Amino acid sequence: MVLRQDFYIYQGYVMNESYIFFLDEGTLWLRHLHKVAHVDHLYIDGDTGGIILAEQPQGNVNELIESIVDRLCRMDALTFLTDILLWTPERVDMNLKLDRFQ
Repeated sequence: MVLRQDFYIYQGYVMNESYIFFLDEGTLWLRHLHKVAHVDHLYIDGDTGGIILAEQPQGNVNELIESIVDRLCRMDALTFLTDILLWTPERVDMNLKLDRFQ
């Protein structure tokens, strides 16, 4: 039995050693990741999928990321759910499984 493993290398902006913002084929992503022990600047993909933050962003991507992070930091959870998630165009139904935090 042969196990196939695909490896991808992304250059991006790491936040709190747990998240990476990166541009891939014109799409700005946010993904969860894990720091590799004893290796500087090496992370592996986390346990969750990614979120597309912007498609074909214009201008300075670093400034866009800072703007997104600043906006989200000023937002409470209910505002995020209602103003961002609920009103995102082309959004499909999703189960956030919020009951697991009880």
